[in-house]
Amino acid sequence: MRDQDCLSLSVFMVNFSQPVSGYAIFAYFCSMPVSLLEHIISQSFVSVKEIEAVAPSEDLQEYIDSFYVFPCCNLADTLAYNDGTPMLAFLPMAEDRVELEYNNVISSFNSGWFSTRSFARMSIRLSGQVPYLLIVRFKPASFYRLSGLNARYFNTRPFWNLKSVLGGADALLKDMQQCTGAGEKIQLIETYLRGVISTEGNSNKLLDEAIHYIRLHKGMLSIDELKSHLGVNYKWLERNFSEAMGMTPKLYSSLQRFINAYTAFLVQKDLSGITAESGYSDTNHFIKDFKKYTGETPMQYLRTCKIG
Repeated sequence: MRDQDCLSLSVFMVNFSQPVSGYAIFAYFCSMPVSLLEHIISQSFVSVKEIEAVAPSEDLQEYIDSFYVFPCCNLADTLAYNDGTPMLAFLPMAEDRVELEYNNVISSFNSGWFSTRSFARMSIRLSGQVPYLLIVRFKPASFYRLSGLNARYFNTRPFWNLKSVLGGADALLKDMQQCTGAGEKIQLIETYLRGVISTEGNSNKLLDEAIHYIRLHKGMLSIDELKSHLGVNYKWLERNFSEAMGMTPKLYSSLQRFINAYTAFLVQKDLSGITAESGYSDTNHFIKDFKKYTGETPMQYLRTCKIG
């Protein structure tokens, strides 16, 4: 792991005592840089002046969690993680390029990318300096309901180019190039999304509650507990979750559990304590997950990143 890989991790620690630059925070969100996702989950980014969270218009709040605008510059080999939430990332210029690595395979995208969830260790590299990144973070089950796209298909890999998920992406991106700032781009994106909302995508309140309940418990609950809370059987839960999210409720819970455990570990640095608090069956299970998503064991990770 290179020093840049650790950037997103150390950022979260620094934020407790002093303001953090937008560049530092970028290292968490994407298949986002993992550091920005920490701030979104903990809501600690509100104290960072460089980052702007923009609420969607009222008619789109069923689908969009928030827009995020934050400045960044050179970004190389930054760890990325996605907690199972569909997101679009837009680079400022059409010629801006990003490299996203997964399973030792590097994919290059112009203008931005779409991300679904984490599979294993992933990283991001931006070519040159980019003044800011515009992120659209959707409500977990709502993106596919909005777009009418097949959730299972788009969960077969972590990164997609924008044209794969946005019909007429060329026209949208061309219009965005004429904008003078992120605010105008957000308005264009909202206008575009209003035009593609699927008339067949009915809201599923029970499924929305399932997702909310999993996040509320940070992934630390059994499927039996979830079924009992919702009053449904396993077959209903599995089928509806997979159709709307492209993954099982068990997988979604595990993604939520890891990112919360990871964030807590960077603060507390107590391996056995975090294992117990996060609902892992044993320390080896947490270490296995940690190595899967970061490429190192928890203690190696702390040493490499000089945390603590």
